[in-house]
Amino acid sequence: MGYPNILKSQLTCKQGAVRTISFNFDGNYCMTGGSDKSIKLWNPFKSSLLKTYMGHGYEVLDVQSSADSSHIASGGMDKSIFYWDVSTAQIVRKFRGHAGYVNAIKFNEESTVILSASVDNTVCGWDCRSKSREPIQVLRDAKDSVTSLSVSDYEILTASLDCCIRRYDMRKGLLCQDNLSSSVNCVNFTKDGQCVLASCLDNTLRLTDKEGGEVLSEYIGHKNERYRIESCLNDTDSLVVSGSEDGCVYMWDLIEGSIKETLKHERHKVVHSISFHPSKPIMLTAAEADAYLWIDSSEISDVGDDN
Repeated sequence: MGYPNILKSQLTCKQGAVRTISFNFDGNYCMTGGSDKSIKLWNPFKSSLLKTYMGHGYEVLDVQSSADSSHIASGGMDKSIFYWDVSTAQIVRKFRGHAGYVNAIKFNEESTVILSASVDNTVCGWDCRSKSREPIQVLRDAKDSVTSLSVSDYEILTASLDCCIRRYDMRKGLLCQDNLSSSVNCVNFTKDGQCVLASCLDNTLRLTDKEGGEVLSEYIGHKNERYRIESCLNDTDSLVVSGSEDGCVYMWDLIEGSIKETLKHERHKVVHSISFHPSKPIMLTAAEADAYLWIDSSEISDVGDDN
């Protein structure tokens, strides 16, 4: 079927509110960041906690894994970016330079640079290998909070509450900017790199052509007017997936734009964080204090007790 319609397990994270959840690079593990300042590493298929990382001074808003899964980058309300060693749970580097909360974190393709997006309207690049505490680059084009990041081999894509998505071509030193007429709180490249999926605070997701900027399709039916709600594409780029302020996850057919599935999160009002497995129809969601693993029924035998 191509979408995860079976609730396999629930993680009781005990982190206060779970602010973010994400698979690691190969999809074998996941990380959660909480309002209790902690980061936790899980095997979500066994609902087992593997390690806890403590060091942030305030809530953790985003956590990402390096390409070889040996390091974690995190950021949050203490305005800092931490670079962690996964196996020892030790902080390798601390980067400070933002004047506001760090909303989003991404590694570059080689996992040598951490990119951080902040409420202070900037995106900073930090060299993981350097002992310097100064950013190697600062992007200052946004006129309001930068809410989300997506990275390809040579491009940086940003979303901002100033209604614009911005794409930086690092090879050519070019900036392309598109105004979507509504504040944008999440952006992602499609896997083929030709399109951009943007979540807007007018209850609409928009698929735009990367080069031309025109809106190719719109997806409606969910609710997103107040909170930073994540969206993504599934492992095959056939479905658009988004959290919602009504306690559901919505899935649309990418081409048709019709809703294919609605996953209700009982007891929860807002589903704000989503991570899709890189190669299988498996999804993680976070809502308030809990995290959930959803698996397509055809995959149950493949990702059951063996993981």
